Amino acid sequence: TDNYQKWTSFLKTAAANYKYPFYDQVLIFAQRPDATACAEIELWNKHFGRWVNKGAKGIALLEDSGNRYKLRHVFDISDTHDRYNRPVNIWKMNERNEELVIESLSNTFGELENNKSLSSAIISAVSNSVDDNFSDYFETVVDSKEDSFLEELDELNIEVRLKEILKNSIAYMVLYRSGINPDNMFSFEDFRYITEF
Repeated sequence: TDNYQKWTSFLKTAAANYKYPFYDQVLIFAQRPDATACAEIELWNKHFGRWVNKGAKGIALLEDSGNRYKLRHVFDISDTHDRYNRPVNIWKMNERNEELVIESLSNTFGELENNKSLSSAIISAVSNSVDDNFSDYFETVVDSKEDSFLEELDELNIEVRLKEILKNSIAYMVLYRSGINPDNMFSFEDFRYITEF
């Protein structure tokens, strides 16, 4: 969170590896910021029929086994191959499905403020979702503001900053994962508060 460029770089890695929890996403980003699809060796072998390249370095993740931590390793798709050069189908947004996705976003997240395009529908759906779930995050942030730049702020100012960061960060990730370049839609101003967290 030193600056918005580092933060948005992290968001891209996290969007590509969205099934991993936050701590794993941070470790993936720290070791392989260009990772696009990570899995353990067994999953590559058994489920995808792919093999890890000789000499490939795994990405170390921490696993909490109750009373102690141990390491487990995952490998990015770029570290794998298959005998027949078959591509792995990684989910991609298809233009022909945009109207269905917009409709699904509306059905799931309520009436969208703007549904004229997929990108505006995503931003509206994210806004609705953050508003609906905000209280789940807010108390945690207020309870842990000590020794941060938020410490001197009242709850209203923390709320404004947190909502903006959540909405913009989540929208950035979803847009990126959907194949839309979020850098064309967001700037420094949209992440100006990230250094306070």
